[in-house]
Amino acid sequence: MPRSKSLVPLSHDHHHALKLAQMLKKDAPRLESVPESPQEKARRALEFYESDLVVHFAAEEKVLYPFVKGKDTILDGLFKEIMEEHKKIRHLVESLLQDETGLEEKLDTLGRFLEGHIRKEERELFPRIQEVFSEDELNELNGKIKAVR
Repeated sequence: MPRSKSLVPLSHDHHHALKLAQMLKKDAPRLESVPESPQEKARRALEFYESDLVVHFAAEEKVLYPFVKGKDTILDGLFKEIMEEHKKIRHLVESLLQDETGLEEKLDTLGRFLEGHIRKEERELFPRIQEVFSEDELNELNGKIKAVR
């Protein structure tokens, strides 16, 4: 199913976050644009979190979730999981600031968790939203998402 235009901005965010997730994993391919040191990877992760993920999470938590809440039990269940995952991602990012002990493991854990989280939203949440809501409702959602970005 093609992605509704109302969800495209969030899907674009996911694309960029997936690139970060791949870079953070221990088995990331060695590419010129990918930093090798765990410290540099952590710095990039923190920058991305502050510049992109904070805004993305706000759009999902303050716009998307209230919009779909109570309209479908499957969506409510998915969002309960997603909100918990957002908390875990925040915790994993904060752990990068505490100390460098086990930094490579922390980065790998964050990368794998972030990837799984994004896949859930793209493969389960967004298709379900498109099934449950009409095109007019999705257009209304689009306006609300644009207003917070």
